[in-house]
Amino acid sequence: MQLLSSRTRLLLMLAIWLIALGVLVFWLASTKLIRVTIAGGPANSETLGLSTAIANVLNKNDAGFTVSVFESGGSRENIALLQNSRIDFATIQADTPVSDDIASVATLYNDAYHLIARNGTGIKSFSDLPGHRVAIPPESSGQNSSFWFLAAHYGLTRGSLNALPMGGDAANFAMEQGQVDAIFRVRAPGNATIRGLIGDKQLHLVPIIQSQALALKQPAISAGTIPMGSYRGSPALPESDMATAVVDRLMVARADMDAGLVYKITKAIYESRSEILLQSKLAGFIGPPPDDAKSVITVHAGARSYFDREKPGFLQQNARLVSAMLYMLAIVSSGLLALRTFWVRSRRMRMHTFNQNLLEISRQARQNATVDELLGRKHELMDMLAGVVTDLEREKVSQNEFEHFSFAWQAVDALVRDRLLLIQSGVVAAPAPEVSA
Repeated sequence: MQLLSSRTRLLLMLAIWLIALGVLVFWLASTKLIRVTIAGGPANSETLGLSTAIANVLNKNDAGFTVSVFESGGSRENIALLQNSRIDFATIQADTPVSDDIASVATLYNDAYHLIARNGTGIKSFSDLPGHRVAIPPESSGQNSSFWFLAAHYGLTRGSLNALPMGGDAANFAMEQGQVDAIFRVRAPGNATIRGLIGDKQLHLVPIIQSQALALKQPAISAGTIPMGSYRGSPALPESDMATAVVDRLMVARADMDAGLVYKITKAIYESRSEILLQSKLAGFIGPPPDDAKSVITVHAGARSYFDREKPGFLQQNARLVSAMLYMLAIVSSGLLALRTFWVRSRRMRMHTFNQNLLEISRQARQNATVDELLGRKHELMDMLAGVVTDLEREKVSQNEFEHFSFAWQAVDALVRDRLLLIQSGVVAAPAPEVSA
């Protein structure tokens, strides 16, 4: 007895320790801070500034995760970092080639193609660049790919262009020193760095025309404008709304990232735009990513769940069609119900006729019927049975109705048969034949 008590105490202590350990593990898991990393882009870039603003606000709001932003070379380098699982999120141009393991989370803002040229160089279109030195973004940037995409569209080869890849500060310095004649960049209209470069210098913006034709080759591109006065108010630069090509700047993530975590981060970014706006004016353009049908980059499942949370369902979207279908269904159902009622009623009437005939044969058999009359009733019974069996085969009579009829038919048949035996055996006298007067 003492041994059993000791064992019981030991089991209770073990159970208490296990429960305490489970509670501790659960508490540690719930308080674990998730670390999220973002590749923001080059130093002093708009994307790095916006990404930093996002991180500052989300970290201040203590949403259960901490966000760290890292400087990077640009869209192409960011894609490589994502694919190597060195970061979780990144900012890229929507026209950057990506694989299926990258998914979009949000649209940050629109970038515009900028070609800035020195006055007096004769550069009035992209096709005028051959024979001039042009500073282009580094090869790690998606802007570099955009430049060569434009060159290919206008039929310009690498050999025909004196394109010099360099960083933003180096390109600005080269332009100020007269070492280059033009600069190409993909930046949001009104970009502060471009405004600082232009200042009151003798520079002009070159329109990027044929943007709709460019969109045929690259769906991420669309027609856009750089608004009048974006870079100088007096005299206005550009002098009027200037045509150019625009492309979305996206936040993307690894496609295999937990959908629940992406949902939380998307929700936190989208619902904190007013706070982020205080640190970066570009936050006002944050919105849903392009639909899969309009982009080569698939929307992440977590982001889609957030942005689709208030979309009307199929029934709401097709309310009129559903109402019409329900109305027609009601009409058809009413018609079918009426047909069924008529069919059941006609079947019951038919069985009622059979049963009435059985009762009549039974009544006649109980009266002073002759042998010939009883034999006639037997023939009537057989004909009636054949008719009911045929109706059963044609489903004019149900199995249940047939069984009830069969029970009554056997009783009447037995009555007729018994009356015949009694008359033939002499137990009951046959009725005298009627004599005519």
